[in-house]
Amino acid sequence: MLLSALAVIIVLSPIVIIHEFGHFIACRLTGIGVKEFSFGFGKILWHKKSSKGTDFQIRAIPFGGFVEPEGQMFPEEGATEKPKANEFGAKKWYAKFFMVVNGAFFNYVLAAFIFSLLIFLRGMPENDPTKLAPVIGEVVAEYPAEKAGLQKMDLITVINGKDIQNWQELTQAIQARQGDLALTVKRGEDTLQFSIKDSDFLPEKPTLIGIGVYNELKPVGIFSAVGLGLYQCWYWTKFSLMSLWQSITHKKAPDLAGPIGIVNIIHKSVHTGLLDFIFLIGMLSLAVGMFNLFPIPILDGGYALVFLWEGLTGKLPSTKMIMRAANVGFYILMILVVYASYSDIKRIFFKPKAAIEQTQEAQTPAQDQSAAAQEEK
Repeated sequence: MLLSALAVIIVLSPIVIIHEFGHFIACRLTGIGVKEFSFGFGKILWHKKSSKGTDFQIRAIPFGGFVEPEGQMFPEEGATEKPKANEFGAKKWYAKFFMVVNGAFFNYVLAAFIFSLLIFLRGMPENDPTKLAPVIGEVVAEYPAEKAGLQKMDLITVINGKDIQNWQELTQAIQARQGDLALTVKRGEDTLQFSIKDSDFLPEKPTLIGIGVYNELKPVGIFSAVGLGLYQCWYWTKFSLMSLWQSITHKKAPDLAGPIGIVNIIHKSVHTGLLDFIFLIGMLSLAVGMFNLFPIPILDGGYALVFLWEGLTGKLPSTKMIMRAANVGFYILMILVVYASYSDIKRIFFKPKAAIEQTQEAQTPAQDQSAAAQEEK
């Protein structure tokens, strides 16, 4: 339990700090003064004031943080006094827009750095099925392969008398079957024979035996790793938004992870290895950056819309309207948190006994590099 709690802090700390640092850097670049730069909430445990007047703080509750710029973001109704030159309200709309979105941008920078580093250290999986040895990476429970006795790391050399040289040939041989499958498998130093009966196949999935690819990693140069790391950011953002859109258009409840689910994911990642743990930080940083850009009042994306409106019309919405929108945004966030927490509880504690459909066809490597990175993970 203590290890999991420490892991949660270790995962969330860089995500929060980099997000707030993005806001802080934007303030410095645009000449906006910063009153406070705080990591955490609650009682101040440590603080130090800089020569430029910023009070850097560490607070008792190490979840979240904030950057407080000089002045008010929005003027009070009827205010006649002009803001000072270093105050937020005195800046042009594009400077204010830059300040509010730069936190999310820095979350993407952290994610891209982590993805690039991991790809450089670990390499990328081979995504050409003609170059992949027919080695089993995973066997799915209750599918024909498991029932026949196949195991992870088995090398399939023959199917129904035909020599198998790569994963593409393996897939084609299974899809071309007319009845039972006779397999020759090399397991360590032993050569074994297996038979998968036609009756073992699921009627709705007659060409799936339930095995996954074992991906062979190939070295990647530093510049290629950076390019692939950036592509991962694009891929996962696109994947998440498309999944959300499909849920909306198909009138299905979106699959969201709330605080309980995130803590559960972090708890599991502690036991899977250091690099997987670091990968999780990158994924969560990307998720935080993307979520903060949603056009929901009270989020950075909501404020960004306000300043875009100012740029288009030359004036801000009324303070009363902004406050009402912020209240609506708050209630939207609370509903999302409650719904996500309910989904977490149902997913974690009432998980149905269903086999994950991770088959040899689904596991044939995708042609884009992002899918290969997902499979390697």
